[in-house]
Amino acid sequence: MIIRKESMLFSSTFKSRFEILTLYFGISTFIIHASIIFLLKLGWLDPQYFPKNLFGNPFSALFSPFSSLLVYEVYLLIYYLRKSYTKSISKQLEIMALILLRNCFKDAGGLTEGTNLLMSSELIKDLSGFIILMLLVWLFHRIDASRVDHKFQLSERFVALKDKMATVLMIIFFGLSIFSFSDWLLDLIRFSSNHQELENPSHVFYREFFTLLTFADVILLLSSAKNLQNTILIIRNSGYVLATFLLRISFSLEGWERISILIMGASMAVFMLWISRRRVFLEVQEE
Repeated sequence: MIIRKESMLFSSTFKSRFEILTLYFGISTFIIHASIIFLLKLGWLDPQYFPKNLFGNPFSALFSPFSSLLVYEVYLLIYYLRKSYTKSISKQLEIMALILLRNCFKDAGGLTEGTNLLMSSELIKDLSGFIILMLLVWLFHRIDASRVDHKFQLSERFVALKDKMATVLMIIFFGLSIFSFSDWLLDLIRFSSNHQELENPSHVFYREFFTLLTFADVILLLSSAKNLQNTILIIRNSGYVLATFLLRISFSLEGWERISILIMGASMAVFMLWISRRRVFLEVQEE
C-alpha cells in the first residue's frame, strides 16, 4: 500500500477555501461588470474607454462569473489528475462546454440589440457545439460509471511523479492566471488610446494551459507504460492525449472549424473510454 503525502494545494481545506474565494470573486466581478454597463447606458461613463464586445450589452456581464467558474474547474482538473486520469479528462470536456456556454451569452447579446442575424451569428455555432458536447460529456460519465473497479499496483515512483506533475501544473496554473489577468487588464487600460479589440477571454489563458497539459499528459503516458500490464489501457491513455491535443487546437480556430475540432476531441475521449470497457479487453484494469 502506497501512502501519499497530501500537498497543501490538494487538501480538502484549501479546496474548500478556493471554492469560496472563487464564488465571492465571481459575484464581485459580475456586480462591477454589470455596474459599468449600466453606467455606460446612462451616459455617465465615456464609452471610448470600454470595448463594445465586453461592455456593449447587459449579457456581457455574465462573462465575469462564468470566467471565475472556469478557473475553479481548471483547479479541479489538476486536482483530479493525480487521482484519476479519466476523471481529469471529463473535467477537460466540461471546461470546454462551459466556455461555449459563456460564449452563448455574449452571442445572445448581439441578437438582442439587432446587430446580428440569428442564422449567421456565432450563437448558432456555440449553442450547437455546447449541446453536442454536453451529450458527449453525459455519455462519458455514463460509461465511466459502469466500470468495475480492479485492484492494481502502481510503483511508488510513478505515484510520486503524478503528485509532482500535478503540483507543478498547479503552480503554473496560478502563475498563468495572475499573468493573463494582469495582461488583459493592461490591454483594457490601453484600449482608450489604441482602440484595439481585446483578445477573446477564452484565449487569454486556456490556450497556454492546454498546451502545457498536453505535454504533461505525454510525460505521464510514457512514465505509466511499464505500470500498465493491459495494452488497451496504454492505447486508451494515448487516445486521451490526442483528445487533449484536439481541444488545444480549437483555441486556434474560429467558427464551425472550432466547433468541429471540439466535437472530434470529445468523441475521441468517449470512444477510447468505451472501447477500453469492452469485455474482450477487461482482463486487467489499471488506472
